Amino acid sequence: MKTAIPEKPPYVLLHGFAQAPATWGEVARRLQAAGHRTYAPDLYEGKGDLKLSSWEGAGEGEKETEGGEGDTNAGGIAVAERDPLTSLEAVCDRVAAIIRLIAQADGAPVLVGYSMGGRIAAETVVRHPDLPLAGLVLESAGLGPSDEAARATLAERNATWARRLREEGVAAFMDWWETLPLFATQRDLSSEARAAIRAEREAHSAELLARSLEAWGAHHQAAEAATLSAVSDLARQGVPVLYVAGALDEKYAAVAARAHAVGVPVILVPNVGHNVHLESPSAFGGIVEGVLAEDVSAEGAVARKS
Repeated sequence: MKTAIPEKPPYVLLHGFAQAPATWGEVARRLQAAGHRTYAPDLYEGKGDLKLSSWEGAGEGEKETEGGEGDTNAGGIAVAERDPLTSLEAVCDRVAAIIRLIAQADGAPVLVGYSMGGRIAAETVVRHPDLPLAGLVLESAGLGPSDEAARATLAERNATWARRLREEGVAAFMDWWETLPLFATQRDLSSEARAAIRAEREAHSAELLARSLEAWGAHHQAAEAATLSAVSDLARQGVPVLYVAGALDEKYAAVAARAHAVGVPVILVPNVGHNVHLESPSAFGGIVEGVLAEDVSAEGAVARKS
């Protein structure tokens, strides 16, 4: 049975590594002003009550929707009391519970994930193919290892990064992290924006970030072929799907090309790199607003459609 789509579906926004829900503020306020409720869960949040930043009304600040073990908020959905940092399975189960909670309260949502959050969104679709979704947007998201050799390489890389975090601490790790080619375009952001990004990254403990690398790393994902199959299946069920990347982000523009090759609609946003929603929030906001339109496009964006 096809999921009923509300006229103004809510949006669920999943943040990236070392980020927080506030990273979505500008995009969320734009969506809210257009009549959509927006929810940004803290993926690093431990077991217990479910808290969702919802930006109820543009400019009115954050509010929370809560549900804990045995609670029956939003139509009787209980969120299992399980630490999401134990495994990729656990965080995907938590995201699936969030989606079902919101779907019963507000209707099927559009799921949007950036980088790590995009990987978690994609893996949630793999593990929970029956989710009530109005749409899926993956921003600069890895889709899984190409083969077992790649999986082993990713596992070794993530273990090295986790060890570095524990040994050097967050500040030293982020000094190195910000030099990666992936983030080169962020050096062109304003000093205020860069300071905010750095403060957000340093707000997390080394142990928390290390555990997320170990538990949620790409080495735990389904293979890329399986992920693309699940995303394509979703599209065949009538759920709009879209992969978004910055045109200057060579690594994820290549992922976008592979997604496009199997029929997944893709938008490359010009003049930006890895973090489209921070580097060009207006363009990204227009993209996610238009994901339910028949012809997904955005001003200044290069659309590759199947």
